[in-house]
Amino acid sequence: MVYLHLLLATALAMLLAQASPLYWMLAFAALYPLFRLGGLVNGACRLYAMRIEAGTTFICWFTYQVFSASMNVAKMVLSPHRQPESAVVRVPLQTRDKRLVTLIGCLLTLTPGTLALDYWSRTGEMFVHILDTRSIESATGSIAEIERRLMRWIQPLGGGR
Repeated sequence: MVYLHLLLATALAMLLAQASPLYWMLAFAALYPLFRLGGLVNGACRLYAMRIEAGTTFICWFTYQVFSASMNVAKMVLSPHRQPESAVVRVPLQTRDKRLVTLIGCLLTLTPGTLALDYWSRTGEMFVHILDTRSIESATGSIAEIERRLMRWIQPLGGGR
């Protein structure tokens, strides 16, 4: 499905004006409703449309999280009286797929103020260093939210673990 979408978007962008990235992105977005409607009769189109929706939602949400964390780290650095309360937190992950665990670790490391340290495959726990946390439960919940949203994108129909 993705190849068909890319091919049609490229053809539409070239037909409308030129193959510039802006026109290509507009063509890609304009073709999305066709795949969404195609999902009413074709399961592959439905799954593809669900992945596009979940991926777009995840990327926007994660971008906001990175900017928010950047602001929190900047406030902490610029505040002379505030002492950070760092912690290493043990977080149980729902998935055992090594590729997804690696992706979760990378996303955590991309977020300012957090660093994925280790993963124990026997227990399914990831150790994460958090620069400033007042509550271990809130930190664990935030990491679980990243995993939940990522899983919604990767496996929109639920799928196995």
